[in-house]
Amino acid sequence: MPVTKGAGNPDWTWDETLLALDLLYRHSVPVDRNHPDVRDLSSALRTAEIHPKDGRKDNFRNPDGVSLKLQNLQSAIDPTRGLSSSKRDREAVAEFPISRKRELAEIAAAILRELSNEPQPSEVPQDEVFIEGHVITAAHRRRDARLRRRLLDKRTEERLICEICDFSPPSLTRTLRESFFEAHHIVPLSDAVGQTSTRVADMVLLCAGCHRFIHKLISWRKQWVSVETARTLMKSADD
Repeated sequence: MPVTKGAGNPDWTWDETLLALDLLYRHSVPVDRNHPDVRDLSSALRTAEIHPKDGRKDNFRNPDGVSLKLQNLQSAIDPTRGLSSSKRDREAVAEFPISRKRELAEIAAAILRELSNEPQPSEVPQDEVFIEGHVITAAHRRRDARLRRRLLDKRTEERLICEICDFSPPSLTRTLRESFFEAHHIVPLSDAVGQTSTRVADMVLLCAGCHRFIHKLISWRKQWVSVETARTLMKSADD
């Protein structure tokens, strides 16, 4: 049994838990602290800026802690083992059972890639976090900020319209009219985790209210909601 002495360290995030679950699925059983894959994941988590360094202890996400997390996740899969598991462990196993291990492997690889490329992911409102977690969502939001400008540049004055509610801003300067709109993905991030860039064709313009609305729907339903579905739902509510 690994010895963590980890009291006081931050709880495992969704992203970290998915990385550990992917490691468990790759080996079918928990592996100990001396396994190179455990040491590699420990190193990646200790290097990443997921948690502020001033909130960590010296043994933060050490190989013992990673090995223990694998055992916790195994207990979430098989509660008869008698070991403890957290609510997040059980949620991760429920969201990604063994039948989805290939999809999880792609997401885990994308998380690690983003941790390597973007060591300080930006904050993401909870309603914008999909099953892939903060790291991937934050990376896409950073790309979205650049794509929004390109998307707006392609729109004439007449086409500055929200694609859910048909809102068109009042007659103001172009800059003020553009301020009503945000860029939104039209494909799930799980379908784009292997991409190194996002295309303008993968985005639509939504007013800020509808952008908040569709992300709330996604968070509430815990599945992707298309622009068409959100539009239909909103229009039906008006009838």
